[in-house]
Amino acid sequence: MGHDRNQTRPIEAWLAAEQRSDETTADAALHDLIRMLPAPTPPAGFASRVMAAAARDGIVRPSTHRVWSGPTVRLLAWCGGGAAALVGTLVVLGPSLVRQVVGVLNISVQGFVWIVRGLEGGLDTWSLMAEIGRAVGTSLATPEVSASFFVLELVAVAALYTLHRVLSYDKGSTR
Repeated sequence: MGHDRNQTRPIEAWLAAEQRSDETTADAALHDLIRMLPAPTPPAGFASRVMAAAARDGIVRPSTHRVWSGPTVRLLAWCGGGAAALVGTLVVLGPSLVRQVVGVLNISVQGFVWIVRGLEGGLDTWSLMAEIGRAVGTSLATPEVSASFFVLELVAVAALYTLHRVLSYDKGSTR
């Protein structure tokens, strides 16, 4: 077998220095010989396969830390963004929302009083229902109420879309 002379010289130099008991030259020749050897590199995934086999055989305990994968991070980002949007909306629209709730409570109390007076005044049930229908129709026709319903519908659509995405992710992760 033909060996390259450049590869066999460090071996010959090291063996000759060992024969002469020249430790300094032998160490230098051995160092040169080791530098010429190819560096061993394990195949891809070798460490993870070894650790999985060791955990399966009970040699080491499996890792308990959670690995953050792409879908998990995306889900947390969506939830964080939704929470930030909700908090921002409440901060911006909170005072207006409180005024609207107080207005609704005032109207409901006034409506109850109106119904009681109507019943005391001799209105029958169908006449009372017709009056209530006219009052509700008139209030729904105002631009403020129409805009409020439109915004509520948009929020509901966004919430349903987000719920669909979360449930689709959850269903896919159980497979």
